[in-house]
Amino acid sequence: MAENSEVITIRVPKGTKAAMKRANINLSEDVRGYLEAKSKSLRLNQLLPELRRRALKIKVSGDSSQIIRQYRDAR
Repeated sequence: MAENSEVITIRVPKGTKAAMKRANINLSEDVRGYLEAKSKSLRLNQLLPELRRRALKIKVSGDSSQIIRQYRDAR
C-alpha cells in the first residue's frame, strides 16, 4: 500500500459484506480500484474545457483526402 494513504470507512447493509466474502470478492481492492478510476475520470473531465479551448486554436490546412490516401497506401 502507498506510504501516503488515508483510511476511509463505509457502512453497508448487513448481508452485503457476507455476500461479498462468500463470492470471494476483495471488497477493499474493488472499492479502491473504483475510487482511483473515479478520481482519474474527474481529473480528465476537469481538463476537457482547456483541451477544447486549445483545439479550437489549432489551424489545419490541406486536403484531408490526401492524408487518408497516404494512410491507406501505407498498408
